[in-house]
Amino acid sequence: FFFRTRHQSCSFAPLLRRSFTAALTEMRLLLSLLVGLAACEDWADSPALTKMWETTSSSDLDGLIQVLAQGGRDMAHARSADGRGPLFWAYEYKNSDVLALLTHLEVDETAEDADGKRPSEFFPDGEEELADFGAKASARSEDMAELLKDREDEIATYYESADDGMDEPEMAEGGVDEIDYADDEDDEDEDEDEEASGATAAHKAKLEELRARARKDEI
Repeated sequence: FFFRTRHQSCSFAPLLRRSFTAALTEMRLLLSLLVGLAACEDWADSPALTKMWETTSSSDLDGLIQVLAQGGRDMAHARSADGRGPLFWAYEYKNSDVLALLTHLEVDETAEDADGKRPSEFFPDGEEELADFGAKASARSEDMAELLKDREDEIATYYESADDGMDEPEMAEGGVDEIDYADDEDDEDEDEDEEASGATAAHKAKLEELRARARKDEI
């Protein structure tokens, strides 16, 4: 790759190396773009995601658990059209309970939205507060996981009862059922209604207990 003259020698190797490096960099960028475009195909607004945003931004943990329990745990990984999802909103609205739940569900902390920003970048305070926020969420992860499991079991029991002759719950927009746990005068089996209502009361009692414990920790 080189030739010599009386006064100098010329080598093409450095030029070829630079060309190869530039081509390799372009290929990597193209591959990254293609991977990003493939991910974007799954980004879409939906009523269920809107509900998850509403419950996260308003600290309605019970409402979010209801969406995940009925819509499926995969909903925790869903992304809206701008590439953001529940984990982004948990940081943005400083909702440590939601972060704890999503951490248990292994939602990707390194995911990026359409602007290339990661969830933790939406946390409004400084690094020290962010560290405390993460520590608080980690401490509550098991409690949040238990709440979700309890609600899933409760809903599973409800559907089993429906298969045995109870009225089917109505399907709301976005694929999340609106289950009415109150006693239904038209139901033939009142005992099953009371069992469902009791399970919900127990779930809410546990939720209130966790909230009280959280308030105590903050004092």
